[in-house]
Amino acid sequence: MMPRWRDVLLEQIRIVGLSLRREALIVGAVLGAGTLLIVSELLAGGPGFDSRETFPTALFSFLIPFAMWRNDKPFGPAFLWTLPVDRRRLALAKVFAGGLWTMAMVGVFISWLFLLALLAHAPALQIVLRVPVIATAATYLFGSAMMLGLRHPLRWLLGAAGVMFLLNNLNLMEAYERFRQPLPILWLGLGLAALWAAASRHKETR
Repeated sequence: MMPRWRDVLLEQIRIVGLSLRREALIVGAVLGAGTLLIVSELLAGGPGFDSRETFPTALFSFLIPFAMWRNDKPFGPAFLWTLPVDRRRLALAKVFAGGLWTMAMVGVFISWLFLLALLAHAPALQIVLRVPVIATAATYLFGSAMMLGLRHPLRWLLGAAGVMFLLNNLNLMEAYERFRQPLPILWLGLGLAALWAAASRHKETR
């Protein structure tokens, strides 16, 4: 008997949550250290908070799929693919579960940011709005698409990092920023399209 789609989703949410415990602990440790630094600066009479800071949540969410799939290789033998569920649907269920946990961690970060901003008498809402939520979701989708669609995603990741390094050194990052900024919703749509194309590589034919 084929499992219900709802049961598959709930099971993947549970499994992915367990697999991301290490990442959750890292987030907790970073937030704890940040709290100590900011509170100690406040007690010393300093501002304690810089509203001009940027928040690397998009980079964090891009790397999450690499942690999620470290034990279930999309193109190799893995326990995940032995379940009696269509491979594409199962892959999408895992991506959905990972997305929930990723945004949950981002939500914890935003709550922490808001509370500390209030404590520091900084413009809390203005600071929270600097968190790139849409970009964070989009980079998670692109990271998932890389893991599902490429046989050697780490090689592509290192290659992309090399290209970004060269762009930075050639002073071409201004053009990249101009291209990146205007339409964050577009990047979200492109991420969804890339994910669907990548997951379709695992579609079973009968």
